Amino acid sequence: MLAIRVGAAVLLLMASVGAAFATCQGRVVLYEDRFERLQPTWGEADESFQTEDGKLVVAPLPAAYLWRTNQASLYDDVDMCVALTTIEGVEPEDAKAGLIFWYVDENNFYAFQYAPNGKASVWRRQRGRWLEQVDWQDVEGANQGDDGENELRVVTRGDRVTLYVNEEEFAEFDGVPPNEGQQIGVFAASPESGTARFAFDDLKVTRP
Repeated sequence: MLAIRVGAAVLLLMASVGAAFATCQGRVVLYEDRFERLQPTWGEADESFQTEDGKLVVAPLPAAYLWRTNQASLYDDVDMCVALTTIEGVEPEDAKAGLIFWYVDENNFYAFQYAPNGKASVWRRQRGRWLEQVDWQDVEGANQGDDGENELRVVTRGDRVTLYVNEEEFAEFDGVPPNEGQQIGVFAASPESGTARFAFDDLKVTRP
């Protein structure tokens, strides 16, 4: 873990049920977590990282970001997805959460980030710096604000990654995957004015 300081009822029911299940298309499931309890491969629980009511709740300190990777396995190509809910965004343009992929160590990985204002971006962490790979862009059909649930999906094939929000393609680009397998993980950040809280559910990693 790292924490670093930084400056129609039926239709609604169908939508909520559909959002609760991952849409990864790989036939072989490599890892799956419904967060009924915190698996030891995530590390120890604390106030910023714990399971609540069958979800993983991540709540970084104000003006900080936090990530954890899962130690269950190293993966080659993956089709990975998770249901992400904003519990409390505090400041929707500054809070953010998402998925970690192509992780080697704390200074070598990529983060697919979603903000409660309905925008998303992709960043690379390298040599202690954050490098923007895809700038912040509006996500069509995003469920914005507190209680908004969105599915994030990451598909890596060789040096190419394709990213989706709610089954709609968001971006695709060529990057630098690890030579000997990647770890996956989750990411969240809070604005200066308070602690943002995000819930992750139905994490699935499959072989594309």
